[in-house]
Amino acid sequence: MTTIRDVARAAGVSPATVSRVVNGLIGYSAETQRRVEQAIDELNYEPDTLARGLKTKQTAVIGVLAPVVSDALASDIMSGVEAAARLRGYSVMLGRTGPSSTFAASYLRTLRTYRAAGVILISAAVTADMRRALGSGIPLMSVAIRDGQRFPSLAIDDEAAAYDGTRYLISLGHRRIGLLAGDPASVLVNTVRKRGYLRAMTEAGLTPVLEHGNSLYDSAPPALARLLAQDGGLTAVFALSDEMGAAVVNELQRLGRRVPDEISVLGFDNTRTAMHVHPALSTIAQPLERMGELAVEKLLAAGEPAAGPTPRILPHRLIVRGSTAPLISSTGSIPHNKEQS
Repeated sequence: MTTIRDVARAAGVSPATVSRVVNGLIGYSAETQRRVEQAIDELNYEPDTLARGLKTKQTAVIGVLAPVVSDALASDIMSGVEAAARLRGYSVMLGRTGPSSTFAASYLRTLRTYRAAGVILISAAVTADMRRALGSGIPLMSVAIRDGQRFPSLAIDDEAAAYDGTRYLISLGHRRIGLLAGDPASVLVNTVRKRGYLRAMTEAGLTPVLEHGNSLYDSAPPALARLLAQDGGLTAVFALSDEMGAAVVNELQRLGRRVPDEISVLGFDNTRTAMHVHPALSTIAQPLERMGELAVEKLLAAGEPAAGPTPRILPHRLIVRGSTAPLISSTGSIPHNKEQS
């Protein structure tokens, strides 16, 4: 088994220097870091995190728990988590908890036993039961969900993002805009995004039309059928996840509807899924990888960030691709936008 002394010998430095590089500490040059990392790769060195944990009462492991959520969204956040963790010499342990809080508590107890350095929840709010399962000594925070009541979190302003997405479709001349929302039980994300859509529609004097999926691809076709049953003349659909948005594009084309010539489709998240459909999906972008990076930085900087009434809010932005276009009326013009007059 390769030891830290083997790495030090290969890199021409002391074991203490290797330790500083592995743990993301200061006190060495960029060239020294390069040589140490090269030696680590060539020798396949793996730090003994458990042995270190016995000394420091903490292992170089960060836990990430993902419930039922878009795989693409979780993957993009994980990319940021892993990049920031690796830079600091930490490994990442991923647990997919599903809908059961029992699974989440089980993972948290394991991470507590393992003396994890911190735990990140993806699109899930921290509960008192989770906090008890993990214990008081390990920092815990949520990403991609606003939970400022008791525990720290990183998220966008979901209501403002959904409002901006709806206003964008209105600015293209669309008046019959359907919303394909996520799980109605998700009050911290889905309910908030619906509020943004409804506010924009009300301000424009338009009639809301909405149905629910569960944010995943397979839930979108039946939800779209229900949406079109309400209003078969919809000219735009705003899907509150990219997975549902991609499914809507594919299903509309299966039904013989041209996207975006007959009906525009807007997604939400800006995951890689948005690029895996034709035409590519216009979407509201969350800085998902940056959320993962910031979560690691905050957890490791000084323990658990202080909770408070205001979570850390990150910016969102509109990404325009091929799935949305101005609505052209029978006269060949864009309908008058009364609220902008």
